[in-house]
Amino acid sequence: MIMDHDISPFEMSILKNVIDLYVEAGKPVSSKMIKLKYGHRASTANIRQVLHKLEERGFLYKPHVSAGRVPSDTGYRWYVNSIQKVFPLNSRMREEVRNRIGQDLGDMRDIMRKTARLLGEITNYMGLMMGVMHSREVIKKLSIIQLDGGGGMVVLTLVNGGERKVRMEFPKRYSPHIINRAGAIINEHIAGYSLEQAQLRLDSLLKYGIGIEREIAGLIAEEAEYLFDWAFALEYHFGIDKPHNIPELSDPRLLHNLVRIMGEKKLMLDLLKSRIDSDILVTIGKENQQDEFEEFSIVTQRFQSGEHIGVLGILGPTRMSYPMVFSLLNGIDEEIKCNHG
Repeated sequence: MIMDHDISPFEMSILKNVIDLYVEAGKPVSSKMIKLKYGHRASTANIRQVLHKLEERGFLYKPHVSAGRVPSDTGYRWYVNSIQKVFPLNSRMREEVRNRIGQDLGDMRDIMRKTARLLGEITNYMGLMMGVMHSREVIKKLSIIQLDGGGGMVVLTLVNGGERKVRMEFPKRYSPHIINRAGAIINEHIAGYSLEQAQLRLDSLLKYGIGIEREIAGLIAEEAEYLFDWAFALEYHFGIDKPHNIPELSDPRLLHNLVRIMGEKKLMLDLLKSRIDSDILVTIGKENQQDEFEEFSIVTQRFQSGEHIGVLGILGPTRMSYPMVFSLLNGIDEEIKCNHG
């Protein structure tokens, strides 16, 4: 746990009060609001002094000159790091999770759709679930077929008999010898490897390869998302039913980025793929590396169900009920382990 040991216990208490009040109401918090809500013995003047100190140190800021204060990304980071225990879901919520996800293994993609919708509707944020559907599948061979008219077909065959076909355009017609040679070189790099390993090995071929065969490998690499990333499945659901309860949606920048995120599935898929090795990961505001996510917090948790692994997650405003999100993700992870493992 990362804590700022220069903050006194009373300052910690006031900072937590500000965050709890702001998460609840979405309005800047004043010393008077804290005094009325929590009944501190300290005067409003003393509480105001503490708020000023916390602002100077970057934990809070004033959105307007005459307004109260709201948490900064640093304040939220302190708050998240101060959470020492994830509480189990209450019986009502646990029953809802069990009923909505179901108790039979069934189709993992169906479980993902149900889970993303459940996460979105319970939190009023965006529920996320990514699964690695064929993480152990191994490539048998890749075949390149040149078609009449300049086009081509790439056929990826898996050891278990599965197959993936992608039609593509060649910039010119190659001789059969060149096509066969390119196919042989590519297979030297990817045959016998998993789908997840294949793209890295193809990238290595592009980096160090030479000649016309490298040109053909580059054309195939452009289709890598369809050939090799098909093992990854993504479901997401934005469950908001009362927009007025999320004042952040009145911010045009946030709304624009949210619409873009929802419209670019690959953006979200790449994000979750980068988090698949982390049991629990929270990134807040500008801690997110991509501009599109700078107005949001993202909380993810790795899960495993039988041979399937993946990521559960929530994307929402930085004004998020982090303890509730932690409990929900943990509860769903346990439900998946118990009934679908």
